Amino acid sequence: MNQLPSWRMTVRSGSGQETGQGQAPILQAEVVAPVDETYGRARWRRLEERWARVQASAAGQYWTRLTTVDFMTSSFAFAALGVLCAFPFLAVVSASTGGDLRQVIAVRMGLNDEAAQDVNALISSGTNAVATLSVVSALFLLVGAFGMASTLQAWYRKIYDQPPSPHILKNVAYQLAGIVAFSVYISLNVVILNKVRPFGGYPLMFALQFVLSTFFWWGAAYFLLFRRIPFRQLLAAGVATGACISGLGVFSSLVLSGEITTGERTYGPAGVVLALVTYLVGFGVCLHLGAVFGRMWNEWHAAGEESQTVQASNAPTAGP
Repeated sequence: MNQLPSWRMTVRSGSGQETGQGQAPILQAEVVAPVDETYGRARWRRLEERWARVQASAAGQYWTRLTTVDFMTSSFAFAALGVLCAFPFLAVVSASTGGDLRQVIAVRMGLNDEAAQDVNALISSGTNAVATLSVVSALFLLVGAFGMASTLQAWYRKIYDQPPSPHILKNVAYQLAGIVAFSVYISLNVVILNKVRPFGGYPLMFALQFVLSTFFWWGAAYFLLFRRIPFRQLLAAGVATGACISGLGVFSSLVLSGEITTGERTYGPAGVVLALVTYLVGFGVCLHLGAVFGRMWNEWHAAGEESQTVQASNAPTAGP
């Protein structure tokens, strides 16, 4: 219950009616702020000061960078593009090279046998798609692949504050190289992880996934940014992205496998699709986390070098 304001009477000398003993005192009412209101204002100020300290911290700046690039909305858009563009493209590429998209999904997500069977029941191998592929379908797949590459390029340019390339052909060439490299990267992931799984199990798989993802996204960031940023400065972004993707694989193995199985029993194929979309959203978030961390790491490193330079210039020089 809110406390009502209290009243306090003060005595003030004035020019009232004179008496035999002098001027009559004048009673004046003064409003006093309630104790609860004063305490609430002080508590609110303390909360504002704490929030300002959080925003000024490294974690606060990291979160601010992520929200500035609208990473959650971009990740949901990435998931939609993945279902509409990436899955069909990878299905045709995998089938044409003798692979299977379902195996790609199972290996990348670290699914158990039961969840992998549910994915197999949802998606075909893609062999018929290759046999019946028409010119229009091929053009649609290429447009979708270029759309994914263009989306990733726009993300990295926004995070690193880079302007678009004025050369259209050069831009298209980089995107085409990225599409080919991503196809090779996915194929190598499946081959290598399937080879080591019987020997080292999931721990070795996720360790190799970290190494492969680090090297790929290190080089991908270099070309997505038109080689404007030195290759060495993008190592931190590659390592952070590889760590996030490997962590997503661990999460998928522990959580999404059960979600796929439960979703298939409860909602049918829609439950499996929901789990796959969840993974794609997480993948988009991982790309943002790694890229933003790489950008901030470069800034911290540059600030540290500048501080050392200033200290060295201000240091007293020894006499002869």
